[in-house]
Amino acid sequence: MSESTTLSALIGAANFKLRWFDLGRRLQPVSRATADAFEAGQAPWPFPYLRQAWAALLLWPEEGGEPVVWFLRLPLDEQGKLQLQARDAFLRQLAMKLKQSTPSESAAQQLHAALEESGLLFTPAPERQASFHSRAALLLKREPSSHYTTALAYFREPQSLPWDQLAIQGIADVAARWEADREILLQQLPTLAPPVFISLCQCLENEATDHQLAAGIIKRAGVELDSDSPDFAIITAAVRGVSHSVARGMRLEFLTRLLNSAASANGEVLAAIGSRCAYDLADRELASLWLAALAQLENQSTFNLLMSDLMFLPQVRSSLLDALRDPARPEALARAFGEFLHGPKPVH
Repeated sequence: MSESTTLSALIGAANFKLRWFDLGRRLQPVSRATADAFEAGQAPWPFPYLRQAWAALLLWPEEGGEPVVWFLRLPLDEQGKLQLQARDAFLRQLAMKLKQSTPSESAAQQLHAALEESGLLFTPAPERQASFHSRAALLLKREPSSHYTTALAYFREPQSLPWDQLAIQGIADVAARWEADREILLQQLPTLAPPVFISLCQCLENEATDHQLAAGIIKRAGVELDSDSPDFAIITAAVRGVSHSVARGMRLEFLTRLLNSAASANGEVLAAIGSRCAYDLADRELASLWLAALAQLENQSTFNLLMSDLMFLPQVRSSLLDALRDPARPEALARAFGEFLHGPKPVH
């Protein structure tokens, strides 16, 4: 294999076709031009999360054969670009590994072995991994997994089999095909077993669902919110389930309602808003409500983690800074922001 300056070039030299995806906040495609510019150090990663690029690479042989999937966590610099030192170190390590490989090893095996030694590989959450495989099957025009039929039968008639017999891959296959299965989902959303509803929403966060499906998810969460003992796991899942919907106005109303309710004191709900609905925090009113609620948790490590991530996003940075610098901000927020900037005050 000839010496190359990027991973994409190495993959091309191994006679594989390649597609890049982001797996940070959600599963979304990354164009080849964007990936090439990122690998060359010319452009930032378009979807940074926790100051890293969480990338998925789908490879398949040009002459046909089974696809290969790699999940890579790549370090970013202050501008959101690939750390070139890390890139160059990895490529040197890869070149050395390829020189040491045996003739019996395929190019894909050689590359994978080098990646395993690099420390760049990561394992996505089960629902994210399942969603990726569903998206890959659609892209490659392959049949869904063998679990799809069982999952669809359950969604048609939930009483037909126990919910705990469903595989997450089957639920992800249904979510990836939500447009074809929309009517079934709309009919069953109000009564799905909570674990199935939660898994479905975790997969739907990767889909640009329409207003109808978003409304159904929000209605289920609203019923839960109005109950005497709300299940905040369902409400958190609903936040995730509508986070990529085209129904942005509906989502903003929903998030505002949550932040003016008992849900504002739940750390999982707030984390879901900050991670999955990050770009909605460009809305200054929503940003103010969310920051005030986050500070009230009095969990400085969570506050610091979310702030470090979100301040990295130019689209929301200004609205957050406006709320943080507002003279009328709550005292808890002023204190949390001060510790974020300067660390805790010394104790005498």
